[in-house]
Amino acid sequence: MTRLVLSTVLLLVTFCASSAQEKDAVEVIYTQKTLNPARGSSVKLSCDARYDFKQCGLLHVAWFQNDQNAELTQPRKYHTTVNETISDQRMRRRQVVTEILNLTPEDSGAFQCRAECQLKDTAMGHLIIINVQGMRNITLAHGGSTKAGP
Repeated sequence: MTRLVLSTVLLLVTFCASSAQEKDAVEVIYTQKTLNPARGSSVKLSCDARYDFKQCGLLHVAWFQNDQNAELTQPRKYHTTVNETISDQRMRRRQVVTEILNLTPEDSGAFQCRAECQLKDTAMGHLIIINVQGMRNITLAHGGSTKAGP
């Protein structure tokens, strides 16, 4: 009986220890929000991907327009910057900021940051909703301003 209890306890401790070590190789972090920018303006979408380099391998992080499932890559429309911080031998943090330039009503929609590991795991963040407003302010040379239509 003592031997059975000891074996069960040892098995339970081993299971708990291995479960504590098993965590996602990557996670995507940013705040869910709705933006209402003016037509012709720009917005920045920023996300952090935290990942275990040994579990993940190479990492690809990008912003997608969700309804079209299209990665934001057109260089005349999107400007993306990437920063990476290595905190120790395993853990890394990659920040990806994509600026959408010269917004039009067609840019309205849901956007999502996705991170894909080379070895395993994919993580996705919350949806960010962009509702481009139809009018924009134009500053005149003499200091006044007017509204520009669509």
